[in-house]
Amino acid sequence: MTAVFVLDARGFVLTGSGPEDLVDRVVALEAMATGRAVCTERTTYLPVAGGLLAVGGRRAPRPDGLAPFVPLAELLLASAAEPARLARDLHDSVVQTLYGISLGAGTAAELLHGNPAHAEASLAWIKETAAAGLTDLRGIILRLRPETLVGAGLATALKGLFETLRNAPGNNAAPADGAAPGSDTGWGLQLDADPSVSPQVEEALYRIALEALANAARHAEASQVTVRLAGDDAHVVLEVIDDGVGFAPDGPHPGRLGVRSMRERATLLGGTLDIRSAPGMGTVVRAALPIG
Repeated sequence: MTAVFVLDARGFVLTGSGPEDLVDRVVALEAMATGRAVCTERTTYLPVAGGLLAVGGRRAPRPDGLAPFVPLAELLLASAAEPARLARDLHDSVVQTLYGISLGAGTAAELLHGNPAHAEASLAWIKETAAAGLTDLRGIILRLRPETLVGAGLATALKGLFETLRNAPGNNAAPADGAAPGSDTGWGLQLDADPSVSPQVEEALYRIALEALANAARHAEASQVTVRLAGDDAHVVLEVIDDGVGFAPDGPHPGRLGVRSMRERATLLGGTLDIRSAPGMGTVVRAALPIG
């Protein structure tokens, strides 16, 4: 009797039929890491898009004999990933956009009487952000790129995002009463010329920066935040550094859903995301992605 299993990217059985003792997660992860079929005495593991196909029985079949099962395995993996992807996109896009609008409204209210010209600019930004948020929500449905990046490029989009969060009321970077927004703060921006990257990498880096900056503004109580973007012929590197309260990356903390989302975005594109932080020690978020 032949047993067929579909495994996710972590080596866990997603669905299948047959005795599960035919599946060895250690061997499955080896096949995932190498990208090549691995055979044991009774089971063959074949990497497919989004996970693994494992087929076993009294004897492990030849890898080329698994071809008839591959399309169904890929379809099952894609269907299983969709709810998680949608949840991540909703968190990254809609929630962050609404948060940005609330910050902009607070800034406009504070400036309305003392500095009407700046208040008018904040209100214009709220209108633009609301429109962009609506477009972004449509983009989730249609799998489009974020409206913020269209025609602007990554460096320009990051600069706008940075300025918005730096000038927001309620964080330690906000200027004192009577000072111009963004003046005399410890927030710094270091951007190389726009690196030439694929649309997927551009979007992932924007989303990672959005999450990291939002966490710095909401949770970190940071007085100094630095964003760096650099690239070469092979990789582009984004760093968001703050001097805030810090956290234990592996423990419970307010931004844990966002941290998981950042890791998933980097990993899905063959990159890495490193977070260095500890209570009272600030936080460094570093994403390195291939440019292709």
